[in-house]
Amino acid sequence: MKTRKIIQLIVILGAAVIGIACNLQMAAPTTPNLAATAAPDGSALDPSSQAPDTLPSPTWTQELTQILTATFTPTLTATFTTVPVTMTAGQTLSCVKGPDWKLYEWVAGIADGETVTLVARAVPEIPDYYVIRKSNGTECWAFSGSSAISGSTALLPVRETPPLPQVTYVIENKVLIQLCLVLIRGKDETAWGANRLAAPIAINATASITLTAGYYDVQIKDCSMSILYEEHDRAIGAEQAYRYQLIANDVGFYIQNNYPFSICWIEIQPPPGGSWTFLYATATDGGPIQPGQRRDFTLRAGDYGIRATRCTGVVLPGSGLYVHPGMGGITWA
Repeated sequence: MKTRKIIQLIVILGAAVIGIACNLQMAAPTTPNLAATAAPDGSALDPSSQAPDTLPSPTWTQELTQILTATFTPTLTATFTTVPVTMTAGQTLSCVKGPDWKLYEWVAGIADGETVTLVARAVPEIPDYYVIRKSNGTECWAFSGSSAISGSTALLPVRETPPLPQVTYVIENKVLIQLCLVLIRGKDETAWGANRLAAPIAINATASITLTAGYYDVQIKDCSMSILYEEHDRAIGAEQAYRYQLIANDVGFYIQNNYPFSICWIEIQPPPGGSWTFLYATATDGGPIQPGQRRDFTLRAGDYGIRATRCTGVVLPGSGLYVHPGMGGITWA
């Protein structure tokens, strides 16, 4: 029994030794049999002359050639040249701070035939206005309607409209009656709103009203409520001509003589309390005004005194004469 166990142990140990040997043989690298390699003529090759299985290492010359080739490979770059858009003025132009030469402050003039560069265009709602650059570097806005443009304006950037300036609208009274009512409304408004005057504008005086530059409807009346001035869509802007209004109406009218006697002289007295002067004199104005005849006259609008003298030298009682647009005339009877 004891002998049998010893034999089993010997068998197990032998199997283990054989397994280990097999594993070692499988893990060992295979060495090429250089001696078995033959030359083309059938002779054996010298193992020392055989090239190794790995690729040859690059030489210093090969590496330098690769570096130089990669470093100096030429690269092509596209270059674009932008052609400026220009405008040649067809007449003398005002160049201002925004896209409306009536509303914005004046910056510079553009002479007839002068060429300027266009640098931007206005928003689509304001066509034909551009930001220009003069040869001295000045930039401002100009209207192109009468000018010749060279190049395409479609690619110009859009410049936003600057804020409109605050302006002082000046009204000067040169009629011979006070002005009592000034009404101003936006051009698209329907209601006139409140009177813009704090007090009447006296004869030969002025009044100032502050507004944002723009297009307005304006109505001005005297103290008898006759309209002496009315304009719609009127530009009120920074330029002097567009922020000043002179009220100096000259009015045509007639005097009809329906008296049963002739009139040889007519005198008027301008306000306030001026001297009597001749409106009509027989010796210089065509003879007496006979019964049933009339004469035509022109006077500055205002509130006058008037009197007539018969050809016999009798002075008729004086009266008032209110001269205003649309009055037609007066009849003495």
